[in-house]
Amino acid sequence: AKQFATMESDEVDAYCANIAPQERGPFLETLFREEDPSGYSRQSYWMIDKIIGIWATEDYEGAWTWSQQITNDLCRRYILAELLEKLAEKDPSRALAAAIEMNSKDPKFHSLVGVRLLIKAAFKSAGDFNEILAKLPLSDISCNSRFEYAKDFDFQKAADGTSALLRKQKELPAAFPHNFLTTWGERDPDAAFAWFATEKEDRSLEFRDLLEGVENQGIPGAASAWVAAKIEESEKFRGVVIKGMFTLSKASFEGILKALPVSNRSDYFFTELLVEECQSGDVDFVPILNRMSSPEVRLRALSQIKKNSLNHNGEISETQYQAWGVTRQQIEAILSPPEER
Repeated sequence: AKQFATMESDEVDAYCANIAPQERGPFLETLFREEDPSGYSRQSYWMIDKIIGIWATEDYEGAWTWSQQITNDLCRRYILAELLEKLAEKDPSRALAAAIEMNSKDPKFHSLVGVRLLIKAAFKSAGDFNEILAKLPLSDISCNSRFEYAKDFDFQKAADGTSALLRKQKELPAAFPHNFLTTWGERDPDAAFAWFATEKEDRSLEFRDLLEGVENQGIPGAASAWVAAKIEESEKFRGVVIKGMFTLSKASFEGILKALPVSNRSDYFFTELLVEECQSGDVDFVPILNRMSSPEVRLRALSQIKKNSLNHNGEISETQYQAWGVTRQQIEAILSPPEER
């Protein structure tokens, strides 16, 4: 591999093109002994990829048969994955079926075939998207790229298919797009939220992704106002928002608090939010107490917190206590353990 390290890309191309078909396997095996094909920093990466590309184009079946006998597990998985990606360019259905079969035989085998076909499907239609998603193994490679969806992509149809898949296998393939809720939230936030409220427990779905879509509409304050309306809409939606609030940025979090009108219903939300937040450890509960309607509500909310669970991550000034209409002693009397009273 060292002798190829200084070659220019056109020299590598020419060298690989001149390797006799019967010498490709032995040549690759020589490179494997020197390099680890599971990484991308090795000097011979482009040469391995180039040879596999030429071989797959000229004699795919021969390349596939040869790859099966590679004894090094990392090398074999790597070459098989490369070959399947080449095959997917000409015969995507066969490539996906082979990738699924390989994964079932060897859970450590992964390829980008499923992810790339799902990306293409999203750009076509919800029907194509559901068809591919339902075939992907749970352990498929996670996709961090942002999917592009067809202009007329039916998110509700895709969501219904996703829900059916969840009912069947309890979780989604790792390849499920991270920006599914974001794009749907940008196009139809009410429908996206209604679905999210039903499927919110799945690890692939985050409230912050949905809110990002609403924010992407570019109307100042509209996202916060929209969340505030959902809180007011129903008790179920209020609970969904409370759980999702802790995935948001500080700006989004406080923007929603400010968008809520001061009312008894808002006080219920603030109280539930405070209790939920304090269960997570050190928190900044000042913004929540600031939005409550009265000193009595603040004290009543604090009384619902489990003793010793309120650990504020900063100092509270006497001015702040005065603004709340309570004293430090009142709060400490509520929150201190019985033995400290």
